[in-house]
Amino acid sequence: MYYAVMLFAAFAQQNPYVALGVVGFFLVRRWLPDPVVIVKNLGRISGLKRQATMNAANVTVRRDLGQAYLDLRWHGSALRWLDEARAKAPRDQEIAYLRGLALLGKGRAEDALRAFGEAVGIDPDKGEPFSSASSKANERTFRRFGEAYLGAAKALEKLGRHEQAEEALCTCTTFNSSTLEPLVMLARVRARRGDEAGAADARRQARKTWRELPGFMRRRELGWWLRSFV
Repeated sequence: MYYAVMLFAAFAQQNPYVALGVVGFFLVRRWLPDPVVIVKNLGRISGLKRQATMNAANVTVRRDLGQAYLDLRWHGSALRWLDEARAKAPRDQEIAYLRGLALLGKGRAEDALRAFGEAVGIDPDKGEPFSSASSKANERTFRRFGEAYLGAAKALEKLGRHEQAEEALCTCTTFNSSTLEPLVMLARVRARRGDEAGAADARRQARKTWRELPGFMRRRELGWWLRSFV
């Protein structure tokens, strides 16, 4: 990193506008799709669209189109295809989960919460909590319980329902024990509820989890590890 910083400083002196562009991309990288993902999915989307046109009843193609557009962060396009898939397979948990991501990306937190609820068998409109309501036995057919609870927690946090968000995050950590994001989010939610001791405990657990991960996973989770100190 020291060598990289010195080289970048030398380059910036000669090319200040390019350097500013590099810094800008670095700051917004969290919201930009990976260039490799763009190249991979644009070609794939073209083929999937042809299949969707040829077979109006093909649910899998519409689901895959939704996933491809989600990878590109094109949430509106993803939602259109996922809505078509849901109309043909209303009980499909994977489609419900992907719709939740698309709706969350569109800023429709309430609708996203309902979609994540469909994915894990919870009806938030009836006041059912995102706690341990779903049985792990159902993982045979749907293995994204942890991600769905995480998505629900994000929606609940956006809606200002921090107590329920904490419940969802606590459940999420039982399914995803090797990722730091739910623990860092749990610390933030607890802090907003005034539970500083609980927030500190979640941060410690996040750092402990990071130390126990293999090297390649540590690199992937580095950003969340840094946030655990905030």
